[in-house]
Amino acid sequence: MSSSEAIEPSDATLKVWEKTIEVQQHFNDIEIQIRNYALTLFTAILAGIGYLYKENISLEIYHFDFPVSAIGALIGIVIMCSFYFMDKYWYHKLLIGSVVHAINIEDQFKTTFKQIGLSNEIKNYSPVKIMGQTFQSVWKYYFFYYPLILVFIVIYFVLLIWG
Repeated sequence: MSSSEAIEPSDATLKVWEKTIEVQQHFNDIEIQIRNYALTLFTAILAGIGYLYKENISLEIYHFDFPVSAIGALIGIVIMCSFYFMDKYWYHKLLIGSVVHAINIEDQFKTTFKQIGLSNEIKNYSPVKIMGQTFQSVWKYYFFYYPLILVFIVIYFVLLIWG
């Protein structure tokens, strides 16, 4: 085969690439579901904290009245940190692995068969620019989870001090 002949993917290669794209979609769907569950639980826990605060329920621990609503905030911190860990360090790693695998397949054909290039395009368009600063996908977790966790931290300390 001369260097001028175009290399096109075989049917088997196309099937592997298609399956890899399906795996990417699967892990992306899981990450979206995780975030939906995180927001739902965030709202439910916040409502629970409000109810416990309204009812002024507290526990006496070593002659200190500890507001049960503060325990709700602690539970919220633990749950949001768990979602963050599962999303970023578990499923996102699997998603990245499937993207890298697809990019390796795509790179074999990028000069001759340009229709196979979805993962490369996703990688190129994934970073976001905010106020002149470019953020990769890993930073997006900070923007999503840190405010949720911070709300529970602030509520916890406010309830301990003024609750």
